[in-house]
Amino acid sequence: LQILSFRWEEELTRRMSLESMVETLREEAQEAEALQEELNEKIERLKAELVVFKGLMSDPMTDLDTKIQEKAMKVDMDICRRIDITAKLCDVAQQRNSEDVSKIFQVASKKKERKLTSDDDLSEQDGDNGRFSDDEVSCSLNITDEMKRMFNQLRETFDFDDDCDSLTWEENEETLLLWEDFTNCNPSIDLQGEEENLGNLIHETESFFKTRDKEYQETIGQIELELATAKSDMNRHLHEYMEMCSMKRGLDVQMETCRRLIKGSADRNSPSPSSVASSDSGNTDEIQDELDRDTDVEPMVS
Repeated sequence: LQILSFRWEEELTRRMSLESMVETLREEAQEAEALQEELNEKIERLKAELVVFKGLMSDPMTDLDTKIQEKAMKVDMDICRRIDITAKLCDVAQQRNSEDVSKIFQVASKKKERKLTSDDDLSEQDGDNGRFSDDEVSCSLNITDEMKRMFNQLRETFDFDDDCDSLTWEENEETLLLWEDFTNCNPSIDLQGEEENLGNLIHETESFFKTRDKEYQETIGQIELELATAKSDMNRHLHEYMEMCSMKRGLDVQMETCRRLIKGSADRNSPSPSSVASSDSGNTDEIQDELDRDTDVEPMVS
């Protein structure tokens, strides 16, 4: 009886330990399922965030590329326009220099002719002076008309802005009155005034091109700054994207590990209840038979 009771207690202890083990495995399986559901929710949320992030990044990148292309095209067009205007102004300056030299020689020859004819007839000298002054005035007016026509052609060809109006050859009522007042003056003074006007015009043109050059440099610097900012933003977004990808890979590894653990625990737990039930039933039947035999033997001995 002591042996049987000991065996009974041993089998009962074994059965209790197996039941506790089964309960522990069931709890672990439930925890693994809850963890798997949580990981699935995190993965779905990360996928949605990735889609939103890609959608948010695609539009600014497209707009930035479009702006960069437009500004680069504008800078190229301005540079080409500047080169064309510079070449045109060089041609105009060369043409005006050659015309000024020819006018100077004409004035010198007319002065010599006037000195030769001054001793013959004073009245003819006065007439020559009037005609000479009229010729000089008409020549000066022709020069101003020619310069005005050329700069109007430049404006029409290269489409200057409104802030470039100060660079055109200004000819208003005051200027016309000044040219008309020069009829009784020395031709050398007329040439000096014309040279001063041309010098002022060239100086204004140079200042205009310096201003445009400064604006181009500022535009180029702004574009370079925007490019650097865009590159830094792209690098930052790329770094964040790589971090999210690494996080996703880690979650995938954890999910695969949990799946394997759940599958292994399910494989281990599936045969255990039947084996435990059969062993328990066999042990209880054997113990019951031995107890019955012992009870039958005791009356016979008595």
